[in-house]
Formats: sequence, structure tokens, C-alpha cells
Amino acid sequence: MNRIKKDLCEICGTELNYASNQEDYRNMECYFCKNQFKTNVFCPNGHYICDQCHSKEPIKIIKKFCQKTDLKDPFIIADRIMAHPNFKMYGPEHHALTPAAILTALKNNRIRKPTGEIVSISDINEGIARGSKIPGGYCGFYGTCGAGIGSGIAISIFTNANPSKDIPRSLANEMTSRSLERISDDLEHCCKRSVRLSICEALEFLKEKFDIYLDYESKKCIFSSLNKKCEKLNCPIN
Repeated sequence: MNRIKKDLCEICGTELNYASNQEDYRNMECYFCKNQFKTNVFCPNGHYICDQCHSKEPIKIIKKFCQKTDLKDPFIIADRIMAHPNFKMYGPEHHALTPAAILTALKNNRIRKPTGEIVSISDINEGIARGSKIPGGYCGFYGTCGAGIGSGIAISIFTNANPSKDIPRSLANEMTSRSLERISDDLEHCCKRSVRLSICEALEFLKEKFDIYLDYESKKCIFSSLNKKCEKLNCPIN
């Protein structure tokens, strides 16, 4: 059996520990903001970075890029953002990136919502805000990948969904479920792959449900050589 490849502490490079039960959680001080947190992911050497500090700079990068870019391909939008030196290989920032890339592509392609409104910067910022609320480790601890939820967030915003709107709410949930099915691939977890697979499913969903066809070029992953845990040839995007 293959040895489990754990994530590494960004401070010292030691393999992180995961706690599955409340009694095994640790009270830790964030290395950067110094606030105290009860966490189920921690470094055995006492290092911990809270989600807010981990995602603070990347979220700014996502917002700034999406506000200024005129790119129309959601894959290129996502890759350009993920290639930024301050964007980590793994982390909850990818949960905000998925809706941002999808909504930015819709905006730059001048796609109208079912209401007739053009997708706006306000919509993109709302997608980022919602996605950034999803904690790290959601895929393993809650059974729901944040990047997959991100595609549902994009459709929710695109359809102006809320809990009392039957069809839009259902469409948003269907979108998430389809992304999660693709992400459930028995491979080593990878935030980059989850983002790309979620965008793939969103593009197909937009075609089927709204007759929206976006031009895109889905190239192979550009991060494989940087990811020590990459599945290489086993990965569907490599």
C-alpha cells in the first residue's frame, strides 16, 4: 500500500497532523496574527497558520486580477492567478478562486444572467466573499470540496438564487454535486485539480442549462512540476 502523502508545515516543512475528533483538537496560536484557535490541523512543532492569514494576500490577488483583466477564458484566468508567487499550492483561497474565475469569464464575455443583467464586478466580489468563508480542509473533514462548492456559488450568483427560489436554488446545488462527483476521483487531493475540474463542470452546466457557450482552451496543468504530491500521469488534467 502506498504511504499517505501528508501536507507540510509552511513554517518548518514538517508533516502536518490531522485530528478527526474534537478531543484531539489543539489550541494553537497563529504564527502571524497571534490569535488563538482550536484546530484539527497542526504542525507537531507547534506551528499553525489560521485560514484568514493563509488566504489574506491570495484573496487580494484574486480581487485585483479579476477587477482589471479582460481575459475571457476561465482556465487562463485561474492559472494566471494561481501562478502568482504569493498564491500557495494548497489552501482555502482556492475556494474563492473557482467562483471568481467562472464569474469573471462570464462578465468579460458579456453574458447576461437569466434576469437580463450583465454579470458585474459586484457579482465577482460576492463570489469571492462567499468562497472565502469556506474553511480549509473541507474536502476531507466535511466531505465537500470548497472548490466544488465554488462552482455552485457561481451558479447561485448567476441565477440570483436564494433559499426561497426553488429552481435557482436547485440549480446551484446540482452544480456543486456535479463538481464534487468529478473531484471524487480516488487521487491525492490537489486544490489546482479541484479548481480546474469544477470549472470544466461549470462550463458544461452553462451549456446544458442556459445554452451558453464560452470559448476556452483547456491546456494541461502548469503546476505539476511544483507539486511534490502530484499524481502525474494518473491526474486527469496532467
